[in-house]
Amino acid sequence: MKQEKSHILEAIIILLVIITWLIGVITYAYAPDIVPIHWNLEGKPDNYAPKDIGLFLLPLINTGLYLFLFFIPKIDPNNEQLQYSIKTLQWIRLGTHALLGFIMLWTSLSIIEASNVQPEWLFSVISLFFAFLGKAMANVKQNYFVGIRTPWTLSNELVWDDTHRFTAPLWFYSGIGMACISAILSSMGFGAGIILTVFLIWIATIVIIPIAYSYKRFREEKKSIQ
Repeated sequence: MKQEKSHILEAIIILLVIITWLIGVITYAYAPDIVPIHWNLEGKPDNYAPKDIGLFLLPLINTGLYLFLFFIPKIDPNNEQLQYSIKTLQWIRLGTHALLGFIMLWTSLSIIEASNVQPEWLFSVISLFFAFLGKAMANVKQNYFVGIRTPWTLSNELVWDDTHRFTAPLWFYSGIGMACISAILSSMGFGAGIILTVFLIWIATIVIIPIAYSYKRFREEKKSIQ
């Protein structure tokens, strides 16, 4: 059954993009001429740029991403198929722009207060973002831009659907778990370097397992046909 695009969701997504620009404009009035654009694992700035660039680079990226994701259904070769998950795609877009908006606010406050950021907490936020993606991706139909795109999912619609139904709870529950682990490790005084190591191991796990599963399902489907 085809999904209808939600005008309310689209309005919220547009608002999130506008908010990143507003944060940049407000921060511009209080920021020094040179602002940090990158922070190391200790939360200290290690790269700088003029505030004209530093404060509006992320809003510009966010706007470009909005246009790209908005037009995906029009340029995807499987655009007819993607119409069956158009609202799901909107939820994924909303989560993506919300994450970028959070990062914009987080870094802007650091610039205004001239303080270090706490990168270890960002791992929890990104983990929750993956949990959100897991919740949304279960119903994403076969396409070339969004989802678990392996040679085996793209060549077999059933493998695509099964892989996403398998991956959705994996990302959702492990994302919540990783967010909790990151918060606990941070509260116990572990540095961002250790948390990053745990985080990267988790990322590798939730990427490799769906790939392996899609290959396994493809082989099973191939055997059932023979």
